Amino acid sequence: MLEAFIVTLREGVEAALIVGITLAYLSKIGRTDLRKSVYMALAAAFLGSIGVAVLLSRTHLNQDIFEGWIMLAAAVFVASMVIFMMRTGRKLKGQIEGKLETLAGQSSHFGIFAFIFLMVLREGVETVLILGAVSLNTTELLSFLGTLLGLASPLCLE
Repeated sequence: MLEAFIVTLREGVEAALIVGITLAYLSKIGRTDLRKSVYMALAAAFLGSIGVAVLLSRTHLNQDIFEGWIMLAAAVFVASMVIFMMRTGRKLKGQIEGKLETLAGQSSHFGIFAFIFLMVLREGVETVLILGAVSLNTTELLSFLGTLLGLASPLCLE
């Protein structure tokens, strides 16, 4: 349960940070009409992450091989995020706002949707991959409860 909680808390905070920066910036520039696109993209990314989880659960592979590939994929996601944050961590807010300014200036609901969808879906897929490996070592119920607590915690911080 603790492993699932920590994984989903970390990924939930990352996704909440992206959505929070986006919503704050849209309010700052007076483009609250684009908030609906943000929420729709968030819901679509959540459903997409669930779809990836279902797809992975339906694959009937050798459990040891499956766990190994899942851990490798999760490690690639984590390593790419560490490298990305090392390069752009200090400028991340400015880069997100710059991209949003371009998209909002074009009055592009689809652009905002795609931006948020892809950013949050990446976090969701990373969560699914890591939890796929973690759940092979813990009981299903405790893993599920830890996942729910990890997802709910960032919401309580707002």
